[in-house]
Order: sequence, then structure tokens, then C-alpha cells
Amino acid sequence: MYRSWIPPFLQPDFTWPRPMHSTICEATPELPHIPSKVTRRACGIFHELLYRFSNWYCLWFNIPLDANVIQLPFGLILKWTDRTSMEEAVAMQMARAAGIPVPKVLSCGEHLDADFNRMFSILMTRLPGTALENSSDPLHIEVEEPWLFELKECIISMRKWSSPYARSVCSALGTSLRSSRVPNHIMGPFTNENQLHDYLLSPASEHGFNSTEDYNQALAQATEIREHSYRINFTHGDFKPHNILVGDDGHLSAFLDWESAGWYPEYWEFTTASRFGKDSWWAQVASWIGDGNYKKELACDIALNSLTVDSYIAF
Repeated sequence: MYRSWIPPFLQPDFTWPRPMHSTICEATPELPHIPSKVTRRACGIFHELLYRFSNWYCLWFNIPLDANVIQLPFGLILKWTDRTSMEEAVAMQMARAAGIPVPKVLSCGEHLDADFNRMFSILMTRLPGTALENSSDPLHIEVEEPWLFELKECIISMRKWSSPYARSVCSALGTSLRSSRVPNHIMGPFTNENQLHDYLLSPASEHGFNSTEDYNQALAQATEIREHSYRINFTHGDFKPHNILVGDDGHLSAFLDWESAGWYPEYWEFTTASRFGKDSWWAQVASWIGDGNYKKELACDIALNSLTVDSYIAF
């Protein structure tokens, strides 16, 4: 129980609600202004001071200190990890400009001498809501709360944006992408899908297969993805339940963690969300949002994972 005499805006559960717009913009949002290197460095120094302050703040309120998602008063948090980047900040600002409930980016900090490759930080608002949890339960569309339909509107609207980078697979800035499913968690940019597929298949290994025949069968399944050409869509890239917050009223209150966002082949959002639990409740959510498409692509992705998982699982 927080001290009752402390104003609400100083307490760690204070939030800045960001209701969804009545419609999500289907036109590609403009790229936001990128702060200069001097500004980013100055903000980085300020963010380091906020981190030190958070040590005292968390102790005062008896809440856990998280070095990656740093809690602050005034409804603010500081995200500072080895994956945080300018690309994430830009993707967040694009999504928020379109009307999606995303934290407001207040400043971006650059850290030249940070430990553990924590070179970038983002100061943002804290949004309300409770994160979704996956399960083995069946999905019943007719009894789900409004968040499900609002989330689908966000995803479908983003998929109608037009890439300024032709058929390149890249971040919102046209640079490399961050993904937990590749070595070192970073890849690209790629000028086309074929380059992406070549990269994803490059670490394929027979390790873990009972026979060469099983390996060849998985390889044939994985390479079937090359038989079709796909649209390049704007993609969240880490479409998982813990990144979706729902308010007490059942409405979508936040869509978080845009560090993997960018321009990917159209199936990527749904296969990435489903490949580790294709029968789970969340996989059913992803399939419903994708109108039941991309089943063949999911089979290809599962085969690809069996071929390459050794290359990134230790990172």
C-alpha cells in the first residue's frame, strides 16, 4: 500500500491513458523527426540520472528495481536494454500517430560508455492495463471483450501502409531489424525476400534430427516459402500476449515493445506469433486476426525453426 499522503501522480501506478482513435489511419504515417546526436547524448546523460533516481524511488515505494524497464514518477518509464534503439522509438511514434494506443516517446538517449551494449534508452509514458496471458484454452470470439476487435483493427490498418523502401525487408528507418529468432538478434536490411530467406536458412544444421532423411524433409518444407511472392507489410514483429494490455473495461489500452517492428513479408506477424504454440489460445487469436491465412507459411516457419534454432537459442 503506497503512502496515502503522496499525490497520485508521484506513485508508481500512475498512468497516462491513450484510448484508441475511432479509426486507425490506413495511410503510412510520416517518419518523425530524428533528434541530433548532441541532443541524444544530452538526453542520455539525463536518463542516467533518472536511473540513479529510480534506485531510490523503488526503494521508497518498496517495488522491484528493474534495470531494463525503469520505474519513475509522473507516469513515466525509462526503457534501457541492449535491444532498445532509435528504430524502436520511430516505430512507436508512427504507430501512435496512426491512433494505436502506444506510449508517448518523450526523449531518446544515447550512451557511449554504457555496459552490456546498453547504448540507447527511451523515456516514455506509462499506459494502464493488464497484460494478456497465453493458455491452452480454445478461443471463443463471440464472448471476447472489445480488445480483440480493436487489436485486429490496429494490425489490419498497419498492413495497409505503403513501404517507402520498395520491397526491402528492413526497419522503419530502412536499417537493420532486431529479432529474437536470429543469431545476435539482429539482421538485415535485405533488398528483397530472397535475401531474407537466404539469411534465415544459412545456419541450417542436421543437429537434432534423427536422420539425414528427416533433415532433408524439414529443409524441403522450409524452402517451400520461396514458391510465392509476398507483400511487404509494416509489422510489430513481437506479436505476443505480454505486449498487449487490456483495461478494466475490456478495451485495448496499450500495444507495447516495438523493438522488432519494421517492414517484413506479410506472413511474418502471424507465423512468428504462432510457431512455438500453434494450438494455443494466442495462436488462435493470431490466426483469427489473419483471417485463417498463412497456414502453409506457418508450416514452413516451424520447419525453419527446427533447422536453425541452435544458431540463436543461446543468445
